[in-house]
Amino acid sequence: MNKKGSIYLIALGSIIVILGAIMYLVEILGAKGMIILGFLTELSGVYFYWKNKRKK
Repeated sequence: MNKKGSIYLIALGSIIVILGAIMYLVEILGAKGMIILGFLTELSGVYFYWKNKRKK
């Protein structure tokens, strides 16, 4: 995965976390899982970003 793709993963994870927090506040089932999924997506984006940053 390249640097640009990693940034997209971080942004996608942030969007998922924000949506999950909103859903949690309005008490829709499954919001906690969405927050965790978004957080994991962000972490994978950060991992790939730093991995590619060290290469170049």
